[in-house]
Amino acid sequence: MTRSFGLMVGLVLLTSSWSLAGSASLYYSDGPWKGTVIDAETKEPIEGAVVLAVWEKIYPGPAGNYSYFFDAVETLTDREGKFFIKEFKAINIFPILRRLDGPRFTVFKPRYTPFGHSSAGAHYFRKYFPNSPLRVDSPTLTEMFKKGIVIELLRLKTKEERIDVLPLSDYPFSGYDEKKKIYIRLLNLERRELGLDPYPEKGEIR
Repeated sequence: MTRSFGLMVGLVLLTSSWSLAGSASLYYSDGPWKGTVIDAETKEPIEGAVVLAVWEKIYPGPAGNYSYFFDAVETLTDREGKFFIKEFKAINIFPILRRLDGPRFTVFKPRYTPFGHSSAGAHYFRKYFPNSPLRVDSPTLTEMFKKGIVIELLRLKTKEERIDVLPLSDYPFSGYDEKKKIYIRLLNLERRELGLDPYPEKGEIR
């Protein structure tokens, strides 16, 4: 009885602290997000850049948190370089065991530096924009997207630079290619221009 009671108390404390720390709930609703993508040198709008928003499922574990893909939404910038991602709603069917986190944003346009926090997108801050005001933690950056963010992409001059920052097809998440069809299409445009083999796109037979 004592052992069972202790286990029950431990589970309650764990799930309570997890819910408070991660804002886990049954219903998830957030957004919308918007912004403008411009050329870093000319300050002109960049049309046709893909903006990809990604959500993850976060599970607590004894060695830390484990994250898995949950969903993604993509859109293209218009003639004025503007993009808009509408409010995102979802049901978290296991609110006690996991929370939904995001979105994390990736911006990509052939011939430009990709924007993102990891993988090839890390070049955006480390190499090309070390003093960018966008170099903040992910929650702060997400809030900036809600208010209307301006993202500058630098047009790359050489083939070597373009290859250096070129993301892989599994960035920013592996699998679920139907959720990033525009992204992969633009990625393949860049690969073909650079003389690289394109990735298979949904519907293609190889």
